[in-house]
Amino acid sequence: MASIPLVHYFWPDLGAVSDRNQTVLFALTIFAILALSEIFIARIHRKPGSGLVYNPENFKDPAYLSDFWIKLIGLAASLALLALFYSTADLYRDEWYQPFFSLFADYWHLILAVVLSVVTAVHFSMRHPRDGMWHLGRVVLSFGRQSTGARELKSFLLGLGVKGFFLPLMFCYLVYDWSFLQTRSLWDAQDFQQVYAYLYRFAFFLDLTIVTIGYATATRLLTSHIRWTETTVSGWLVCVICYAPFWQLLSRSYFNYVEDGFAWGVWLWDYPVLYGLWGGAILFFLAVYCLTAARMGLRFSNLTYRGLACDFPYNISKHPSYISKNITWWMISIPFIAVDFWAGLANCLALLGVNLIYFARAWHEERCLSRAPSYRAYKKHVNEYGLLARIRRGLSGWTRSVARQVN
Repeated sequence: MASIPLVHYFWPDLGAVSDRNQTVLFALTIFAILALSEIFIARIHRKPGSGLVYNPENFKDPAYLSDFWIKLIGLAASLALLALFYSTADLYRDEWYQPFFSLFADYWHLILAVVLSVVTAVHFSMRHPRDGMWHLGRVVLSFGRQSTGARELKSFLLGLGVKGFFLPLMFCYLVYDWSFLQTRSLWDAQDFQQVYAYLYRFAFFLDLTIVTIGYATATRLLTSHIRWTETTVSGWLVCVICYAPFWQLLSRSYFNYVEDGFAWGVWLWDYPVLYGLWGGAILFFLAVYCLTAARMGLRFSNLTYRGLACDFPYNISKHPSYISKNITWWMISIPFIAVDFWAGLANCLALLGVNLIYFARAWHEERCLSRAPSYRAYKKHVNEYGLLARIRRGLSGWTRSVARQVN
């Protein structure tokens, strides 16, 4: 929460700037903090995973220069593909997406300069500069006839699809959350209900900040680049249906587990102590959910492998984000409390269907990430020593002890 006043401190005239630009300045401030910590504390750019060598002679190497022009063709083709996607999909002509596309319309020259600078710096520092963007440029120059690295090209195009789908969605959510939070203050809250309302929205705002930065700043310079992407149709399907515009249709027509006009606050309003405990528990699980994104930092992304986190909260289980998120849905919607038994049963089954989708997401993610030896080692460790694994062993030992005593 101190991050918002921090932005206002460095930009005291921020109130005269549009909410969209305020959001950008805020995200850039957080990005700068994360990037500086990576460079000067973790010194991540010096580690082998970046694939960079920082050799000034590369700028004079004819092979590097030749590959660079091909890569620029690949960059132009990438931007053309995104422009084609956005211009042909009716969804992106909706007013809701205006903050994202107006940002590019107003600052395209600055954004393009940054992209070109990063591509140039990365290319001339790579040990093996013929990456997916280079392969795309080669395909364009040969009109698709010249053989190329199909694996690298496929991974690059899928990664482009991940950014193209998620970045406008997350950025617009972030802008609207920023606008909302500018009209509220936690310090003006009069009771727990107002504290809960603010922290609930702020939790998703914090998550969206990290998520948006993660999608926008994938680069080898900070070892936050995409190593590989999910390649299966089922893996993509169970992920993208959880987001707009698909989830709005599915949640209304197939997974509507919410009782109209009734949620946990209404249920416990007349019991202040229980209201505070229940609301506090929801905020606790939301905090765990936010920490999962914060811990990934610059490397957050769906459908890709961009690095590994194995300390808290990832030492609880392999999927603390999904577990905490699904628990909050049960606690907020309380589908088991309904007008009658059958309505409650239907609501519970609908929410179990949502839980099943996230189980499928977790399964596909594990399969995708398990290509990395480090993830396989982490998976083995957390399955044996993670908090949930220790709880399961403790409960199993306790039940066996009780069973022996009964017998």
